[in-house]
Amino acid sequence: MAPIAAADIPSLTLLYKLRKLDKAPTTPVAGATPQNNDRVALLRGDITTLAVDAIVNAANNSLLGGGGVDGAIHRAAGRGLLRECRGLHGCDTGRAKITDAYDLPCRKVIHTVGPVYDGLRPERSEAALRGCYHSSLELAVEHGLKTVAFSGISTGIYGYPSLDACQVACDTVKRFMDQNGDKLDKVVFVTFEAKDVRSYDETLPLYFPPDTETSVDQEKAAEDQAAEAKATASKLPDVPTTDPAQIDSDHAQKKQKQDGES
Repeated sequence: MAPIAAADIPSLTLLYKLRKLDKAPTTPVAGATPQNNDRVALLRGDITTLAVDAIVNAANNSLLGGGGVDGAIHRAAGRGLLRECRGLHGCDTGRAKITDAYDLPCRKVIHTVGPVYDGLRPERSEAALRGCYHSSLELAVEHGLKTVAFSGISTGIYGYPSLDACQVACDTVKRFMDQNGDKLDKVVFVTFEAKDVRSYDETLPLYFPPDTETSVDQEKAAEDQAAEAKATASKLPDVPTTDPAQIDSDHAQKKQKQDGES
C-alpha cells in the first residue's frame, strides 16, 4: 500500500464540510471550540502506512514488540527497530520513548505504554492513559515533529473501554493543543476496529465542534441568494398563459375578416 502523506489525511474541518462527521447531538464540553479543527484529523486505516513525522505505538513495558498494532509496527519497521528498542531498557506505564522509524514511511516512532484497565480503580487507569498522550505530544514537540498519528491506546487486550479511552484521548489532545497548538501542524487519530470508529465519531464533535458561525454565514448567504433571485424574477414579464402559435393564428383570422368587410 502506498504511503499516505499528512496533507492527504482529512482534517475535522474537511470532514464536517463533507458531512463525513456530524455535530454532536448534545452540548459540547465546556471550553470546546473549533479553533483546532484544521489541525486535528481522523482516519480509519493502517497506521504503518502514514508518512507523517511520527506515529505513536501502543507498546508494552518491554518495548520489544507484541500483538496488535505493536506487532504490526515492529514487523513493518524491520529488525532495526527491535535493536534500538533493546537499548531503551523498557518504558513505564503512562510514559513514552522515541526511536527512529527504519523501514516505516514516517520519520520517528513514539512508543507509549498504556494501562491495563482497572475497573475497580478507573481513575488510576485514566491518569496513566492521559500520561500516554501528554508525554507522547511532549516528545513530538521536543524533537520538532509537526505531524503525529496516534493508534488506539489500551483499547485492545488491555481492556480499556473504547468510548472512555476516546474521551481521555480527545480531552488530553485538546488541552495540549489549546496551550501548544502552534507547535503542531496535525494530530491524527487513527482507528481500525468498528468500536473505535464509533467512539471517535461520537466523541470528537464534543471536544472539537464544527464552526457554527461558518454554518450560520452559509445559511445567510443561501437566503440572500434566494431573495436576490426572487427580486430578479419580479422584474421579468409574466409567463404567457396561451401558446404563442395560437395567438398568431387568431391575429391572422381577425385580419382576414377585417379585409373581407372592407
